[in-house]
Amino acid sequence: MASVHFSPDDARNHPPYIEPELVYYGSYKEDNPPIRLRIATGGAGQSGFLRALADGFIDDHVKETGCNPFAIAWIKCDTAGSFNNLASGAVDLSITYLPAAEAIAMQQGFTDRSVYAWRDHFMLVGPTSNPAKLEPSTNVFDLFGQLFRGAVENPTAVRFLSRYDKSATNVKEEFIWTSIGQAPWAYPYSDLYHRYNSFPFQALEAAAKLGEYTVVDRGTWYSVDEWIRDSMTVFVRVTHPLYFALLPLAANPKFIILSPTYLFNQ
Repeated sequence: MASVHFSPDDARNHPPYIEPELVYYGSYKEDNPPIRLRIATGGAGQSGFLRALADGFIDDHVKETGCNPFAIAWIKCDTAGSFNNLASGAVDLSITYLPAAEAIAMQQGFTDRSVYAWRDHFMLVGPTSNPAKLEPSTNVFDLFGQLFRGAVENPTAVRFLSRYDKSATNVKEEFIWTSIGQAPWAYPYSDLYHRYNSFPFQALEAAAKLGEYTVVDRGTWYSVDEWIRDSMTVFVRVTHPLYFALLPLAANPKFIILSPTYLFNQ
């Protein structure tokens, strides 16, 4: 969550500038239009999903309204950073999936509303050699329990890679660990728990190279290089949102939260 002091007037008059990771122009790149919308997100940008949404929105909006062409900027950050950037006025929209944190953001006054956008799906993946000897299961708690027992029996071979960055993915895997009575990050060093503070693509690549288990969203999984998928096995694959009731790892609702600064300027 954001931990900065927020003043709406200050944000409107002196918004901090953050260099965009990418800028999307739709069909109007040659016109070099100005940036009119700044969106904070992580994995949705890396996977190319945000580009598809932004380019389509720009083309459609210009055609439907007759407005001048404009650009959309991707501000690369995790969920925690998205809230901070909203509070400071550095972005106009954030894509997050932590409903409780979104409610607090609205209470604190640095976001106007939260709008449901889409549902993401998570997977537990790991090396094809499967040193933890995970057995097929529809219950993610059973799989994490097997993973912990495998690490006890073979501590040098079984490791779990966590992004450990306060991202929604990190919050999700920590919830599962604590649900089975474990908190491996609580130790100064853990043979099982590998803290790897990075964005989704880089974290999944590291897990593939190191032969470690990890949690990843489906969009990232299908967007990385093929050799990464070839070197790993999916131990939980969920294809329908209804499984969310049975498998907490399966799906998280994605929300778009809006800055009052952006609404004011419009």
